[in-house]
Amino acid sequence: MEAYLDNAATTPINPAALEAQIQASQIIGNPSGSHRAARAAKELLEMSRERVGLRLGVGASEVIFTSGGTESDNLAIFGSIRDSQVALSSAIEHHAVLDAVRASKGRLVGVSSSGAIDLNQLEDELKDWGDSVGVVSVMMANNETGVVQPLSEVLKLARKYSPRALCHTDAVQAPSYLDVAELARGFDLVSISGHKFGGPKGVGALVVKKSSGLRAMLYGGGQEFELRSGTPNLGGIAAMAAALDEAETNREGNVRRVEGLTQMLRRGLSDRFPALKPNGMESPQMCSITNYCFAGLNSEEILFKLDSAGVYASAGSSCASGALNPSHVLLAMGRSKLEAAGSLRLSIGVTTTEEDVEYAICVVGDVIDELAAKKGIAWG
Repeated sequence: MEAYLDNAATTPINPAALEAQIQASQIIGNPSGSHRAARAAKELLEMSRERVGLRLGVGASEVIFTSGGTESDNLAIFGSIRDSQVALSSAIEHHAVLDAVRASKGRLVGVSSSGAIDLNQLEDELKDWGDSVGVVSVMMANNETGVVQPLSEVLKLARKYSPRALCHTDAVQAPSYLDVAELARGFDLVSISGHKFGGPKGVGALVVKKSSGLRAMLYGGGQEFELRSGTPNLGGIAAMAAALDEAETNREGNVRRVEGLTQMLRRGLSDRFPALKPNGMESPQMCSITNYCFAGLNSEEILFKLDSAGVYASAGSSCASGALNPSHVLLAMGRSKLEAAGSLRLSIGVTTTEEDVEYAICVVGDVIDELAAKKGIAWG
């Protein structure tokens, strides 16, 4: 048996999205052309833009298609900063934001032990930097712990102390389970990525409000309102629009179902390890992600044994090297290196079944017991 519990890394493609991608692949024209085949491609591109804008609560002309969350985040950060300006972000952002902020010599704001941004520290930073702040970037929901950030408070502070700054939120994890349009209301820039909610890999979008003054990072043919040159990935865009429709339409039911499965997972592991508590549980959390620290164990070894038994999980963010360094998110939350080095993220999705969860509880429990026994460690 196999159980896929790594939906925070990527999700299976939705049938409606796959069908949209197949249909789009039959259109041979380039949307930038002027003949009939090009006009058909352009029509599908703009219809997809309207669908995405509607779901995100913005106008179609405020939707910029990209290659995914990383490009959207990079465009939001680097495109916002002018000479001598700084970027501010939380210390628990995805590396697509975190490393961009660091590269621009920006500032990181700490978080509480429960994973929520420290609003007092954010206020102090905004007071200190004032109009020198070019962008404030705080994610909607953390990709490792699922903690939902207090975006309305972030927005109020940014508008009060740095009114010229652009406000960005990485909403990559959110569309299946949170109302992105509502939570990001008032933000200038919002990033999403298709494969996180049933769309294909390699396509995303950045909401760019008209008044933002964002600068392009890619130059060429001037596509995407001259903010992101390059021939658009028409099939991926059409598929992402279809996936976003599905995610928004079915969100209420998906939340109920996924929340029930997550509680089932947590109860099952709590029965095996009574002292074990999910990271971030003291803060509002998205219903799909559960993150544990098994202090003294090694994430790589845990994942290897889970993989051998057909349970697919992760220790945190996916990266090209596959390296499992201690999570910067957990370290920012005050976990020790020993705790963070034994982290395990289990993320449920809309295709997860009760049988998947039951199997995962059994396998995870057995793997942890086996590894802990070898090191003389016990939980509960």
